[in-house]
Amino acid sequence: MSGHFYARILIACVFLSLAAHGQTISVDATPSHMRKSFVPNQALGAGIDRMNQQSIDETFVKPVIDRVLEAGWGPVSYRQNTELYTEAWHWNPTGTWSDPSGKGYFVGSSNPTEMIRYSYGYPLPHRGVTRDDGTETVSYSRLTDGDSHTYWKSNPYLSHEFTGEDDSRNPQWVFFDLANVQSVEAIRIAWGDPYARQYAVQFFTGEDPIRAPTKGVWQNFPFGLIQEGKGGTATIRLASSPVPVRWVRIWMTQSSNTCDDHGASDR
Repeated sequence: MSGHFYARILIACVFLSLAAHGQTISVDATPSHMRKSFVPNQALGAGIDRMNQQSIDETFVKPVIDRVLEAGWGPVSYRQNTELYTEAWHWNPTGTWSDPSGKGYFVGSSNPTEMIRYSYGYPLPHRGVTRDDGTETVSYSRLTDGDSHTYWKSNPYLSHEFTGEDDSRNPQWVFFDLANVQSVEAIRIAWGDPYARQYAVQFFTGEDPIRAPTKGVWQNFPFGLIQEGKGGTATIRLASSPVPVRWVRIWMTQSSNTCDDHGASDR
């Protein structure tokens, strides 16, 4: 039976601004020169971020709602910042677990049986993160800790088995910061199961893909495109000569669909 998505990455070992200028802004108020228009109370609105259960009970009451409506805001959007917590959100808290004892991966039922007041983010098993600007201490682990028995695992909710779409429509990735510019010409990746059959090893051309993602692009190393990955421990020569880089990414687009060693029920 096929597993969820591809790679568990056990170890990844790497071997070896523009100044702001003053501007003059001109405002043209000539009606005939108007390019576009918008209705403020429709285009502008409010947003509600992640809230705990107590805050929901205190906020969604008539006196508070009336005050919000009096403010004149238009649409209200809701955001579950589960990506910052390495979680998967399900709108229905009634559902099933991959492990019937109430552990593993949760899938909410598509048929609501009652009015839903609370919905939750569910932590992904086997997850890890070394840097998170939203939750620095949640799920902390190191990708390169030197221990082949620890690993990071991809998100099964993005796999073909769950989405019905080709893996390449929902690429999975991991990137790491070398702290400063290093000369890189090779990488060693210890894959688990499932692993990536097709992936690319890339570097960022700008200064910081997190805080300045538009000031650079992710570019494949000259030999970084892998079309027939075999899993196991792969040592890959990335270039004929060292490339000066700080940020390195592994961009995975096809799964091996081999089962996790936790068992086929771990989905």
